[in-house]
Amino acid sequence: QEFDGKVYIIGGNVRDLILNENSKTHPDLVVNLDIKKLVYCLKKSKIKFLKTGEKFGSLVVFMKKYKFDLTSMRRDFKTDGRWAKVEFTNNLVQDSKRRDFTFNSIYCDTDGNLYDPNNGIDDLINRRVRFIGNTKKRIEEDYLRILRFFRFSILISQKFEEKDYQICREYFNKIKLLSFDRRMQEMRKIILSDIIKSVKILPFVRKLIEKTLESKLNFRNFE
Repeated sequence: QEFDGKVYIIGGNVRDLILNENSKTHPDLVVNLDIKKLVYCLKKSKIKFLKTGEKFGSLVVFMKKYKFDLTSMRRDFKTDGRWAKVEFTNNLVQDSKRRDFTFNSIYCDTDGNLYDPNNGIDDLINRRVRFIGNTKKRIEEDYLRILRFFRFSILISQKFEEKDYQICREYFNKIKLLSFDRRMQEMRKIILSDIIKSVKILPFVRKLIEKTLESKLNFRNFE
């Protein structure tokens, strides 16, 4: 309030609210203040936090029994498929353009109002996984988005948008440029999903799993 800042919930918790499902992840919050002002506010209020990801405008905050990610609104002005150089902004629409999928760019403020600059609510309700803007550009900004496309397609659509699926396959060899830890965080969510047991889903993810683990695998009895 001192800097006229606003806090929004973003990501999985907002998806769960719209779909009327129980939240499965810890909250992701975004604020329209730069990282220096954000750190000042937390210190002044004696709220514990970790500076993990500070140069990207992201902190991990501990408050009572809760743990959540708190990120300053930003614009990615230079990327290499793994890391981004960022520029802070207080513009919600500009912040939304750097995000991966339309339904991950729905903002919910502390009064429960929704802001949806990329028509993510419609895509979510219709179970459609849609990249924001140009698919190739989004992938080239961060190759982890290949795995995220597969994860959300499995969990939300239970099918694959053909055009984006083929584009993701073109970039499979780029997955090895990501750290093994980042790859495995996403891969765990894919492999541990109940829907992965579906015979119709498995053929689509075999090559992805091999590329992620950089190993040829025997999928006999996988189901």
